[in-house]
Amino acid sequence: MCGIIGFVGSERPLGGMLLEGLRRLEYRGYDSWGVAVGQNGSIKVAKKAGRIIATDPELPEATIGFGHTRWATHGGVTDQNAHPHVDCTGRFAVIHNGIIENFRKLRQHLLDSGHEFQSETDSEVIAHLIEQAVGDNQDVDAVVAAVRSVFEQMRGLNAFIVLDNHTRHLFAVKNVSPLVLGRSDGGSHIASDALALVDHVDQIHFVEDGQVAVIGPGKIQLVNQETGDPETLDWRPMTLTAVDTGLHGYPHFMIKEISEQPEVIRRIVTDEIEPVRGLAELIRASYGTFLVGSGTSSYAALSGSYLFSRIARRHVNFTVGSEFKYQEHFLTDKSLVVALSQSGETADVIEAVMAAQERGAKIAALVNVPGSTLDRMADYSVHLNAGPEQCVLSTKAYVAKVAVLLLAAHILNGSEHAGREILWQSVDGIEQLLSPIASDHIRAVAAQIVDQDHCYIIGRGLSYPTALESALKIKEVSYIHAEGFAGGELKHGVIALIDKGTPAIVFSPLDETRDDILSGAMEMKSRGAVIIGVSPENDEVFDIHVPVADVGDGSPIVNVVPAQLLGYQLALMRDLDPDKPRNLAKSVTVK
Repeated sequence: MCGIIGFVGSERPLGGMLLEGLRRLEYRGYDSWGVAVGQNGSIKVAKKAGRIIATDPELPEATIGFGHTRWATHGGVTDQNAHPHVDCTGRFAVIHNGIIENFRKLRQHLLDSGHEFQSETDSEVIAHLIEQAVGDNQDVDAVVAAVRSVFEQMRGLNAFIVLDNHTRHLFAVKNVSPLVLGRSDGGSHIASDALALVDHVDQIHFVEDGQVAVIGPGKIQLVNQETGDPETLDWRPMTLTAVDTGLHGYPHFMIKEISEQPEVIRRIVTDEIEPVRGLAELIRASYGTFLVGSGTSSYAALSGSYLFSRIARRHVNFTVGSEFKYQEHFLTDKSLVVALSQSGETADVIEAVMAAQERGAKIAALVNVPGSTLDRMADYSVHLNAGPEQCVLSTKAYVAKVAVLLLAAHILNGSEHAGREILWQSVDGIEQLLSPIASDHIRAVAAQIVDQDHCYIIGRGLSYPTALESALKIKEVSYIHAEGFAGGELKHGVIALIDKGTPAIVFSPLDETRDDILSGAMEMKSRGAVIIGVSPENDEVFDIHVPVADVGDGSPIVNVVPAQLLGYQLALMRDLDPDKPRNLAKSVTVK
């Protein structure tokens, strides 16, 4: 979850590189931030709770340093709990991403040995363990051995970097939590996301589990975590550019990324046909296919299960990533697990993939970040090519996943042309919703419900996952309690939540679900709900009509957009930051 960046140069100073990189990484966590640099024989640390702001002071010039932006797990959001953490001697500083599951035992051992702690975090134990393991040894090899030993003692999914001011090196190691190395003429770099290294490196290498990175002035080495033997670096060109990281005239990344959705779908139709055909053939050849995702990706996966059923007449299973390990027992070497993840670093999804691999299943990935952990683990990947998502909420990657699954279902059915036509219609449908008139209408709807505490959303069939995803978008960005339900479940308890004036969003495409969903809407209206109908056609039951294009099986792609826009407008009206909702982070790398 947390963001990590580091640099070692021979002559080139850090300048504003650390803070610039941390600002790009704040989507990974923004409870607190901190940096440390090695200068004049000591480590200088600056850290504080809250977000990085323009008035935060620049660091003293140095040629070695690192920074961290935190999503709090252990310990409150305070200056003391912000990273980096320093050992008792002042030689080592540490930044960490993950959760050390056995930290209490490790901490108690260190306390008994006389170490003094300055924070409540699990992360601080790393600095003291390194100090204890290195002792009086002064060379690089001793620190490498200490890093290997300490990491072996830790339990959980973790990545950490050690700054050793004596040897002027950074040392890094990981388990699932991502780390990427970069090199340029100016020095050696490391970060938790290549996005932080844009404009600073020419080539990158993704650190694998079981590798220790040793980063010095003008050099980067890898050693095997278990054996200490040297390993080869697999350098590849850095493909991200400054164009991928800026707002380019938009006030927020959320609305920028919503607005990019038509182009994302165009690229899938025109550039990704062959990879999607390959996915369809894998599904055809499998004996049991399972779609796995977490959060927004889980709702895209659930949509896929409906699409494969109705289009390809194929049963495809769906499981939430964190629950997969409790349902893995039926997997065989003929099974196919299709893992969905925007970042490719989602811990629950990666853990599910590991469980599937242990049973011999083939792994396919729908992923937006080439070279990510999931991408490297998969036997076959379809890259979404949606471009970086810097808003914590996922929008364009969601519609990309649904579009890929819809197209794969049609290819499996032998109706690829029809699938491509639906996606082209969906492009037009989204563009209509992004027009000034439609945007003004959504803004007016938001103004009518902005003071409400609750919002309920219903859908049937293909619209049920859309209702779940829409509720997620609204509640995570506006903090209005929003819940999505299957329309047929109203009478089984949900309708007890309806009170006079309660907004209820109803998805009513022109399909076999329309009559039943309108009946459910009438039941809610009779109990005082204000019905907001998202539909190609108006109906007398709607108090407010949000018109959308009739795109058939593409309705999950188009109909989710009003909810994305509604959530965005609600956040603005409630004076909230739509890009960085409280308590959330973009890349969920802890369980």
